[in-house]
Amino acid sequence: MSLCSIAQVSNYKYERTLKNVSEDWHKITIPDNVFGKLQPSLQDMRIYGITEEMDTIEVPYLLKINKDHLIKKEHSCQIINSSKTDDGYYYYTIKLNQQTDISDIKLLFTDANFDWKVNLEGSQDQKQWFTILENYRILDIENTSTNYSYTNLKFPTANYVYYRIAVKSKKQPTLSSVNIFMQKLTNGILVDHKVKNLKASQDRQMKSTEVEFELTNPVPVSSMKINVNGSYDYFRSISMRYLLDSVKTEKGYLYNYTTFKRGTLTSLEDNEFEFNSTMAKKFKIVIFNGDNQPLDIKSIELKGFKYELMARFTESANYKLVYGNKSAHQPHYDITNFKDNIPVNLKELEVGTENQIIKEDGPSATGLFENQIWLWAIMGDRYFNFRRFYL
Repeated sequence: MSLCSIAQVSNYKYERTLKNVSEDWHKITIPDNVFGKLQPSLQDMRIYGITEEMDTIEVPYLLKINKDHLIKKEHSCQIINSSKTDDGYYYYTIKLNQQTDISDIKLLFTDANFDWKVNLEGSQDQKQWFTILENYRILDIENTSTNYSYTNLKFPTANYVYYRIAVKSKKQPTLSSVNIFMQKLTNGILVDHKVKNLKASQDRQMKSTEVEFELTNPVPVSSMKINVNGSYDYFRSISMRYLLDSVKTEKGYLYNYTTFKRGTLTSLEDNEFEFNSTMAKKFKIVIFNGDNQPLDIKSIELKGFKYELMARFTESANYKLVYGNKSAHQPHYDITNFKDNIPVNLKELEVGTENQIIKEDGPSATGLFENQIWLWAIMGDRYFNFRRFYL
């Protein structure tokens, strides 16, 4: 290995052997305990190979985050009729301007503070109607502590010209507009992260519950599911936070949390919250109870998308993944411009255990004199030559 190559690798703190390289292209799953040793942008990862001739190869790679891919298309429509029946239902008939597949209808009312049951039907000719949803609950709550609305109708893909919405209410609702969508979701690859040290405490003064928990390593997470014990209805404002840093004081550690998501915990939904990937290890959820009894939190589920490197190998060599360099820049490889040429099904490499890279210091001017034997030998030789010259 050249001195230049040695310098390249020694700038990194850790290395892992990549095993069973046999193809031109491979994928590498980034181990969980690597993320906490990287820059926030994950740019300080490199793949180096050492050939039999002791030449060093830098392997180009692309970072792939296996995210969900959502395609959402809105379709135009119009409310063509409204009526009331003796059984307490108000009907609204909607016509699509162009017949197509749909999966979501968002209802916008001028009313506030309601809790209604809704039926949804579809028809091609307004003569024969087919049930799509029945007793579907929608509500709106507005007060000093809560502002929550759930008026989205979600259902399996339907294809009709006409849709009829029946709202059961004591007074006539004011339906101001309707938005119709077709949403198609391609699921990404999620990784479950085991939660540990789950504990809840009550803040009587703030009328809130604080739930703290953590992971084994800092990892990128993108969804959180909060499982609540209880069969009764509830809705609570919540704040999701992660530990930003901590300061040691005379009275112990002072923890500084930052909020990354706000939402509503409610019995109407599955309480699974999605957010931008957030790198963290320790978390806190604050549930604002108001005058209500605190909720019993059964468990927390944290998930994150799978992070992979797609790498191209061109020569036979011993390859290693190296990482941990605060001054490393974002690499720029040609393969970034040719993503479509990367094979779809890549064989995954086995990643070895972590080793710390030991930096070897080169010879220095002071190194020689740190050895007292060498120092006395040189001084003795000079003294002998001085006596021989002058005596």
